[in-house]
Amino acid sequence: MAQIADKVYRNAKVYSIALDGTETHAEAIAIKDGKFAYVGDEAGAKAWIGDATEVVDCNGKSVIPGLGDAHMHIAHAAKKFGACGFGHIVPNPKTDTPEGVLKEIQETLKAYAEAHKDAPVIRGLGWDRAWFSGGLQGIVRPFTRHDIDAIVPDKPAVLLSYCAHRALLNTKALEAAGVTKDKDDQGGLIVKEADGSPSGYIKEPVAYLPILERIPNYDFTPKEHHDSIKQCFDAFKEKGYTLLSDCLQIESAYQVLSEMAKNGEFTARVFGVHNVNDATREEDMEKAIANRTKFDVADLFVSDTLKYFADGMMSMIEPFAETAGDMAGKREPLLWDEERMKESMALANKEGFSVHTHAMGSYAMRRVIDCYENAQKLYPNPKIRNIIAHCTFVAPEDRARMGKLHIIASDQPGWFSDSPTSEPMMVTYWGEEVAKETYPSKSMIDNGVMCAYGSDFPVNPAYGLAGIQAAMTRKKVKLDTTYALYKDVPPPKPEECVSLKEALQAHTIHAAYEAHLENVTGSIEVGKSAELAVLDSDIEATPANRIQDIEVLETVFKGKTVFKRG
Repeated sequence: MAQIADKVYRNAKVYSIALDGTETHAEAIAIKDGKFAYVGDEAGAKAWIGDATEVVDCNGKSVIPGLGDAHMHIAHAAKKFGACGFGHIVPNPKTDTPEGVLKEIQETLKAYAEAHKDAPVIRGLGWDRAWFSGGLQGIVRPFTRHDIDAIVPDKPAVLLSYCAHRALLNTKALEAAGVTKDKDDQGGLIVKEADGSPSGYIKEPVAYLPILERIPNYDFTPKEHHDSIKQCFDAFKEKGYTLLSDCLQIESAYQVLSEMAKNGEFTARVFGVHNVNDATREEDMEKAIANRTKFDVADLFVSDTLKYFADGMMSMIEPFAETAGDMAGKREPLLWDEERMKESMALANKEGFSVHTHAMGSYAMRRVIDCYENAQKLYPNPKIRNIIAHCTFVAPEDRARMGKLHIIASDQPGWFSDSPTSEPMMVTYWGEEVAKETYPSKSMIDNGVMCAYGSDFPVNPAYGLAGIQAAMTRKKVKLDTTYALYKDVPPPKPEECVSLKEALQAHTIHAAYEAHLENVTGSIEVGKSAELAVLDSDIEATPANRIQDIEVLETVFKGKTVFKRG
């Protein structure tokens, strides 16, 4: 005789995919002691129902596993929720100008600075480098410290781009960090003015993060981190998420996350990383080894992966096109010396760390694949999960290599709609034919690559089910700020659209596999932790272009309801 369940979901359309691709279709689920105890038909579920059992009638709607975000930045939540935001600025590339956008930025910054007069540092997030690099009517207009000085002249101010690959510091921030005319430009990452003075424009986190650390009071307080992380959890649980993979450590935020996990404040598991950069690779590796379990809390918060940045804004096999001005005929350099990257990643393998590498350009992808292959030859370890995030441009032969080497592609479906129309900078840099080849997710899946989908929050919002639609249609969804501009633009490569099964698998069990949690969560199977989302529709019967309209009615984490609509 079956035990009595704590909760039973009945009259449901349960849809789940196992790691091996097996699909589960069921009518009912029983949960006991935080785990799935029964998955099957209505008749079998009746035996699990007692006087104390909570019974939920799903009215023929879908129940799916809790979603996983395979690449996001919860540690950076304060930059989203505790800073001046510019995400509302959505210029039209055909009609707007850099000067017009700058005026909007300055007006927003002025209002924020006046409302935060006591703040020792003004922080911002959300501008786009393309606005000043030719993305608006082809006009190039440098964005510099002087543009911020005009609004915030008396205290440090730091504005990060929406993608967090660029930072703009005003003069006071540069002075506070000790960035002067005599300082090295780090291979052009610290952009200089004509007389050699820093312009305030700094490329890539590897260059600007150490600089920001030197600005007094730039980091957020523990309370600011806590409140912003809480907002992040709230945003994600409303979308049905129960697993979040953080991909860039901030030690102060990790300390807060660890305390929150201990205090029972998590509504999703968090899988974290330790950062490794070329300039500080030896001390970074030593620190990662020493602090390997420093922040860990059971299976709620675990950091057992190293994060690398191979390139910034795309190092390509193809050189820049003739239309790319000073960069014509050149290739954007990697952020690592290639031999040092190979040695460091081999050492990571030896130490048993998985590696999660940011690579967007086809050349960066190839070199990272080389490094992973070399590391596994030197130190074979089947437990390691090597991951490449973003995978914007992947040469066909490298898609096949990724499949053979079991490298996980941590893609962002919200970007699959990129096209020559919506990304004119790509056309300027590499030409229209190359620009059509972004995010070959279906091709990678067909080559045996495991794809695990994420949002790259706070670059993008928590997509949830809209991410499934984006992967299936490769068109803009309503959550995109540029939806109104590009919603009718057809996908340049419709053959790269994936199926519902593939999209859901990438959002659930594959995200769990990436985090070494495939035996714990990611699918609705007896014995696994009870993590699920109850939807207001039948997702399998919903046209692909309407999936974004489905709402999550309830999110369950470890058997407990953490979100309920209405």
